[in-house]
Amino acid sequence: MKLFEPGKIGTMTVKNRIVMAPMGLYGLPAPDGSLTQRSLDFYLERARGGAGLIFPTATGISREFEDFESVMYSLDGVGKALKWSEMAEKMHHYGCRLGMQMSPGVGRMKSDFLYKPDHVPVSASAVPAFWRPRVVCRPLEVEEIKRLVAAAGRTALLAKRAGVDTIEIHGYGGYLIDQFMSSLWNRRNDEYGGDLDGRLRFPLEMLEEIRRRVGAEYPIVFKFTPDHDIPGGRTMEEGLEIARRLEAAGVDALHVDFGCYECWHRTIPPVYAKPASQIEAAAAVKAAVKIPVIGHGKLNDPELAERVLAQGKVDFVGLGRAFLADPEWPLKVKEGRPEDIRHCIGCSEGCFARGIAGRYASCAVNPECAMERDYRPQPAEKPRKILVIGGGPGGMTAAVTAANRGHKVSLWERGAELGGTLWPAAAPEFKRDIRRYIDHLKAQVAKGNIDLKLKTDVSAKKIMAVNPDLVVIATGGEPLVPDLPGLDSDRVMTAVDVLLGKRRPGENVLVVGAGVVGCETAVFLADKGKKVTLIEKLGRLIPEPLFTLNYNALVEMVSGRGIRVMVNCSLLEADAAGAVVEMEGEKRHIDADSIVLAMGFRPVDTLAEELKAKGREVVVIGDAKKPRKVLDAVWEGFHAARLA
Repeated sequence: MKLFEPGKIGTMTVKNRIVMAPMGLYGLPAPDGSLTQRSLDFYLERARGGAGLIFPTATGISREFEDFESVMYSLDGVGKALKWSEMAEKMHHYGCRLGMQMSPGVGRMKSDFLYKPDHVPVSASAVPAFWRPRVVCRPLEVEEIKRLVAAAGRTALLAKRAGVDTIEIHGYGGYLIDQFMSSLWNRRNDEYGGDLDGRLRFPLEMLEEIRRRVGAEYPIVFKFTPDHDIPGGRTMEEGLEIARRLEAAGVDALHVDFGCYECWHRTIPPVYAKPASQIEAAAAVKAAVKIPVIGHGKLNDPELAERVLAQGKVDFVGLGRAFLADPEWPLKVKEGRPEDIRHCIGCSEGCFARGIAGRYASCAVNPECAMERDYRPQPAEKPRKILVIGGGPGGMTAAVTAANRGHKVSLWERGAELGGTLWPAAAPEFKRDIRRYIDHLKAQVAKGNIDLKLKTDVSAKKIMAVNPDLVVIATGGEPLVPDLPGLDSDRVMTAVDVLLGKRRPGENVLVVGAGVVGCETAVFLADKGKKVTLIEKLGRLIPEPLFTLNYNALVEMVSGRGIRVMVNCSLLEADAAGAVVEMEGEKRHIDADSIVLAMGFRPVDTLAEELKAKGREVVVIGDAKKPRKVLDAVWEGFHAARLA
């Protein structure tokens, strides 16, 4: 496979074409920017898993203008370099190269206003801060720019001496360097502004200083954005010119990004994005230069990654969240075990939402992520008989984890197949990533020493008859159907039944509830040519928490499908011609052939208390405890089994 052929970046040989892309992962860096033991455990697990080149979370070159607050690393002294030296040495034992993405800062993207409300971000010019548009950024003075250039050289030299194999300059996505490079944010009238020559002066001076400190043979990568995909932002024409100028300036490879924070859901692909969503931008850059190009953006399907390499669209594939979900992605591909790959589902709940909430970043489908040392399941000291009731994501995770520890595990599922509520979630084509996750979990159950029983109804009596030491209740949730007039009609159905194909709505459909399920169902039906009206009793679409990437993408999908949306609109009753609703204090009638209910879920648990009363040890997980997200079910199932 092309994936496993060696590749060159300048003088550096990489053992394969698989690059772990840098990601901002909250909680891995220490508060002062040092590498922590948890950082080492995390990155070394990916090196052991077969990555050819790893770029950790960005490293700041100076703390003069920004405090990175456990978001970036910092390399500003020999003491911090020692830990980088340790990581480089240990990565090299696996044949993996270590890179460092160097950043002068994020500028107008600084987001610590909740903790430092008086902080004014710096930028190229006096432009609005992204997160606080009323705050105008302070333009960096020329002498301050010079100090950042000098700091870049010092950090690069420390990195090289520590054994870091390559430097990547953090020049993309609307961050500080990109703010200088773009006419949208750079309105300076000195030598660092104006035409493209002026706007490129800061990054090219950084490049020159880094090259002076590390020498001509040391490989330098530049990550940049050829197309911002927003009005007034950079277009591909200028992006290709920048690529050519960076090549002429001595960059050894280009790492191509796409978009910016103003269209964040196109920069970091949400669950709804198509595979290889950014590859054409990378391919356009590759056609314009002769140096290697790293491309990324939903390339975690091995066949797809192989194809874009074979077609010559990129020289290296960058994988980000794929490495969070499964650190052994390369190893499993190389060994021909695609069913064992735990694929990213694009939810952003573990990697992003946790960090925004002030928790360490991890992964919804991989609870060990960023806790490799503490959460690694250990062989059971005394094998127990464990019965798992329910074969959704939480139940399957609990069963597989317990079996892998050496417990005697039975898994009972009342349906005809495993998967639970993942199946309706995976029904739309734009949720194809969920299907792969179902297939992965089913494969692990099949490979494990698990006694699986499908189409099995359960009762406390039946459970007590097998005498388990531990019962894990993972019976999930069921759609909530309110007690309103007319909802017993054949014209009324749940979103779950519609998504599963059990019910077929008419041509004119009213979807009640504009949460995630309701919006996805509305888009699913609109894509089938249905005329859809979507109502929500609260004041906006998707009132429940959903991370920005997926929220923005889903709202955009709803608005782009011609779906009629009515918020602050409550269902009162269904009738023969549609439904009666209340909106702005008035009753209205909405004509509809079918009414689809997406009004939430309620837990299904009729066993736990009865079993506890009989002295049985019971753990309730996932939606059976409280309807929530995939992360909650998977993590609770994992930890129930890890600690059993």
